[in-house]
Amino acid sequence: IAGGTGITPMLQVLAAIFSNPNDKTCVKMIFANQTEEDILVRSELETIAKENPDRFQLHYTLDRPPTTGWNYSTGFVTKEMMEEHLYTPNGKATQTFLCGPPPMIKYACLPNLEAMGFTSKDWFSF
Repeated sequence: IAGGTGITPMLQVLAAIFSNPNDKTCVKMIFANQTEEDILVRSELETIAKENPDRFQLHYTLDRPPTTGWNYSTGFVTKEMMEEHLYTPNGKATQTFLCGPPPMIKYACLPNLEAMGFTSKDWFSF
């Protein structure tokens, strides 16, 4: 889960995963921003998603989406959004990386991860 400039370490992780032909890691990402114009490295992310559709799923949420043509979520990261667009605890090795504004992490991400059944060993916050 990335928020705003919190995409920076996530992009580094994605580059490491998808540049290694032996790495079979699958990634689901929620990227939260204020407006569509605020989405950093959008073309790079969408290229990775297009080139790796079985291994990378990308979802956006905006606080202030365009009035027309927005096909993603609106508003803060919610438990329902996380359940729909991230992995859920299923007994397999699942790690959630978080980077974004501290209020997003503290008030939206962590409580919702806990409500989904994740524990602090299941996430890492940059």
